[in-house]
Amino acid sequence: MFWAAISWYSACPIITLNGRITTSDYVDILDNQVHPVVQMLFPYYDEIFQDDSSPIHTARSVQSWIEEHEGALQHLPWPAQLSVFSIIVPVWSVVKSRVRSSYPPPSSLKQLEDDFHEEWYSIPLGLFITYMSLFQEG
Repeated sequence: MFWAAISWYSACPIITLNGRITTSDYVDILDNQVHPVVQMLFPYYDEIFQDDSSPIHTARSVQSWIEEHEGALQHLPWPAQLSVFSIIVPVWSVVKSRVRSSYPPPSSLKQLEDDFHEEWYSIPLGLFITYMSLFQEG
């Protein structure tokens, strides 16, 4: 499984997650990925962080982390399973399509991981901006 984030400015980190993700794993992602990236890209706290309302995102420990950081991170919760409202869903489709069409296809899990990371970082910035603009208009 992969976790990734996008912004108006760039593809943010993509992280490979092995096995089932726990609330502790997600809090670590918030601490070690989301928070530093937000501070770097949005020093004036004009960002909005969005995740969905999947059980892991609504867990008490995750909500506590979000509350503790509300001065440095604006959080926009979203109803679970409503991909029509998710900016990242069409971006994932592009990445998956590119990996599926690669030749030769990945021959190991490590190569599959490398391919996902390579495709993630090769997405043109304009694609992110296009999808985010469509999201704002919709």
